[in-house]
Amino acid sequence: MENIPPYLKSLKLIKESLDKLMANRATAVEIRSNELYDHISKNPVLMKSFPTPGMFNHFLKKQHNDNILKQIIPNYRVDTSNKNFYQWYFFKETNRDVTQGRGVETIGSKLNYQKGSQKVISEDGLKFRSEQELEIYNRLLKCNYLTVEYEPRLVEFGEQKYPDFKISNKLSQKTYYWEHFGQTNSDRYLDAMAEKIQWYRNNGYKTVADGGKLIYTIYSDWKTFQRDIDNYIAVITK
Repeated sequence: MENIPPYLKSLKLIKESLDKLMANRATAVEIRSNELYDHISKNPVLMKSFPTPGMFNHFLKKQHNDNILKQIIPNYRVDTSNKNFYQWYFFKETNRDVTQGRGVETIGSKLNYQKGSQKVISEDGLKFRSEQELEIYNRLLKCNYLTVEYEPRLVEFGEQKYPDFKISNKLSQKTYYWEHFGQTNSDRYLDAMAEKIQWYRNNGYKTVADGGKLIYTIYSDWKTFQRDIDNYIAVITK
């Protein structure tokens, strides 16, 4: 956990506190941020980061605007009508009980490592490591004029990484790299995720929210995941 960026570590602790609070039968179905703050104030680590409610709300606002908050804490809504003071509402989670586009080209993974982990197979025969990756791939196939490459080799200053997808829009001539992180319940996986995100930052890759070409999704629940896919595909295909 030591290598996780501070904002991700804080979000994880906030999510744990929120889950405990909402699991209490005495807690209302929906609460405000001041009620959540009262609960997290019992955590000395969080109180060190957010000694005042204002600092806590400012942190929530930044993570929301950076499209990160919803990926870690999906069970909230926010009223942004007042740009200086967002109104936050947290609610109890509920359990969730291809036509290929024109001009789409796909390229499979060239990696030889961990072949045994590629157990999910698409209708066109490509192998993926998870149903989540397959869902992203299937949604990309429905778009027009894309080249989709799975686990391409990316080299920067002698170091190499393998993003999950490289997507090129043949009309706009823009290229995007998409990383998906699906195992946020594992501290070891979170460390690897943080290291990979930092590698992109160190090498000048900006997220699409900052006008760059990097996309990353962090799985929390299926409904939120599908919404995130739709949002990012809208960016890729415009």
